[in-house]
Amino acid sequence: MKKILEAINNWLKPRMAVFVLVTAALLLEAMSLLQYFDARRRLRDTLEDRVLSELIIKALYIRRTMLMAEVAVRNHVWDAERLLAEPDSMYNVCRRVVEQNEDIGSCGIAFRPYYYPELGQYFEPHALLEDSVVVMSQIGGPNHDYTRRSFYRDAMEGDTAHWCSPYDDLEGAGGRVTSYAMPVRDASGEPVAAMCIDLHTDWMGAMMNSRHLYPSSFCFLLDRHGQLIASPSADSVSAQSIERLVSMINDSTVARTMTKNGRATVITFDDDEDQSEGYIFYAKLRGNTRWQLALVCYDDEVYADLRQMHAISLILMLLGLGVLGFILHHTMMGIRRLERAKVEREKMDSELHVAQRIQKDMLPNASSQALQRADLDICSLLLPAKEVGGDLYDFFVRDEKLFFCIGDVSGKGVPSALLMAVTHTLFRTAAAHETNPQRIMTTINELSCEGNESNMFVTLFVGVLDLPTGRLRYCNAGHDSPALLAEKWTMLPAKPNLPVGIINDFKYVAQEMQLAAGDTLFLYTDGLTEAMNSQRKQFGLKRVQGVLDKLLKQPAFGARQLLDSMTQAVHQFTEGANQSDDLTMLAFRYTPRNETASLRDELLLTNDIKQVEQLNAFIASVTDRLQMDAGKAGQVKLAVEEAVVNVMHYAYPPEMEGEIKVCAEANNERLKLTISDSGVAFDPTETLTADTTLSVEERPIGGLGIFLVRQLMDSINYERIEGRNVLTLRKSLT
Repeated sequence: MKKILEAINNWLKPRMAVFVLVTAALLLEAMSLLQYFDARRRLRDTLEDRVLSELIIKALYIRRTMLMAEVAVRNHVWDAERLLAEPDSMYNVCRRVVEQNEDIGSCGIAFRPYYYPELGQYFEPHALLEDSVVVMSQIGGPNHDYTRRSFYRDAMEGDTAHWCSPYDDLEGAGGRVTSYAMPVRDASGEPVAAMCIDLHTDWMGAMMNSRHLYPSSFCFLLDRHGQLIASPSADSVSAQSIERLVSMINDSTVARTMTKNGRATVITFDDDEDQSEGYIFYAKLRGNTRWQLALVCYDDEVYADLRQMHAISLILMLLGLGVLGFILHHTMMGIRRLERAKVEREKMDSELHVAQRIQKDMLPNASSQALQRADLDICSLLLPAKEVGGDLYDFFVRDEKLFFCIGDVSGKGVPSALLMAVTHTLFRTAAAHETNPQRIMTTINELSCEGNESNMFVTLFVGVLDLPTGRLRYCNAGHDSPALLAEKWTMLPAKPNLPVGIINDFKYVAQEMQLAAGDTLFLYTDGLTEAMNSQRKQFGLKRVQGVLDKLLKQPAFGARQLLDSMTQAVHQFTEGANQSDDLTMLAFRYTPRNETASLRDELLLTNDIKQVEQLNAFIASVTDRLQMDAGKAGQVKLAVEEAVVNVMHYAYPPEMEGEIKVCAEANNERLKLTISDSGVAFDPTETLTADTTLSVEERPIGGLGIFLVRQLMDSINYERIEGRNVLTLRKSLT
């Protein structure tokens, strides 16, 4: 037995290297294949997510375009009905629709045969936008018998508004279009004409294919019957390919699957032109049209990088095996350890840089277009001590209110940065539909306490400034009190409360005060007062106060000047010493404008829906005196009616009579409408905005009225002032 074992050992010794190399090669190849198929599976999952995101974006754009077109028709049908006695005025109605809606190519009003006997059997005034010029014409006639068109029949016979299937409209729009039609009624309520707008399918196809996931991917649109509405140009995809793909979607025998979340259907196909495999992702658009949006991509492009990387990995594996045969085992192990350590360091550095960039992108920019306001001068600064930090700030304007916060997370490094991102997201989410800083802080605290096993916490200051009135409401959670700069500087009286993330059911107390024109609020984290120089001395609150005293001696200093002065003072003090903590500052100056009103009028109503006619007459009087065009006047009328009816429904209990006061003020720039009542406190702006991409069956009750008001008016603002609900709507006159 001993001799047999020695013989086996002697036989294995010279062949051990080959055995190790072959074993290593087999293991590496098996590992490579496992990684390849796992990566392929992950890429497929990622593809579904990317495609769904792309479909959602394009669907939202299509629905927005359709919604704007529908609103345009609804806003002008009443104009046509008002002017039925003047057939020549129909041309102006069509022209206004085209001029006021850049996505609409043409508009026509198809009247019932012989409605105007003097104009003959067919009368369809039509407006077409060509090279930025509106061309007016009467296109009805024997060669253009619109009564046979589906848009006319459905609107007149079905007596309802609808989108029709695509058709060739060479006499009117000059190409293939899909139309939205709505009946025009006479004084007796009978439909006498169909008012329709046209969207060119070529334009819709170009819009859908303006950007792609992959070079060869493309989108097309089908109606509810599976008929092609819009597709990419023939230069990029052949008509035969499009026809084949459409037939596959319409063929119930073709195998198909659903995406993991069930929001889209997938068909796998083989392209006859280049023998490549591809995927069709398609889903129905929300709404009454039930159109289908499809996106096509090819297997070769989806997995091209993966296949290339797999080939490269095989080559590198062979090279590594060759080198492994000539280099000592211990040397190779040492090199591998060094390489792994280097890769880990580079990976960590790269991830930290990415995290830093992401963290920076999360924070708002005071120079953004949304914050370029005459009544607000705001500036912010965040200097992290490391690649990522635990300080945060945020601000945005919603419903004429400035929402802002500043905070400091306990601890340092990546854990603090992660908690900072979570807190920032919680603030955005809570403040999106809430105006009370106490409830915003309570929501953030409750969510921060859930699963907080690390016992980290955040000092946070949250404020809400009503820009029209200067009313400031705020809630502090263990953060440094801000400085208020008026005629002199003072520390804002702020109850400390507990930081968020400590006690789940802590009762936070909010405070409020009135800001005057020119007042400035300066917020900061302890990285300012605790900044240290090389002698380990801190900057301190007294030096902060010294900078503020110097600024108050300068006339009309701005928020940027305040932060620049404070930053310069800190840098001079630290003398180049390493930054020990994150430094964050936020300042804003309240600068409301005094506007002289050229028109003032008011109307007193009761909460009786029958008084809407009186309200409409009042609004019509105001818009006529301001010489507003019909389209904008219609928007104001509709918005005010929605808002007042909303107040009638919710401000007073059933069977209780109450007053509703509507005040109109205007200057040369804008119209301001104030709706006030003494009913129960009710903030309509806190109603969640309706999701118009959902179908009627899936959409929750509520939110559509305030959604419509937001779309029609430039701004909306609510305040509870001296026991009254005050809702303010603004519309630009320029």
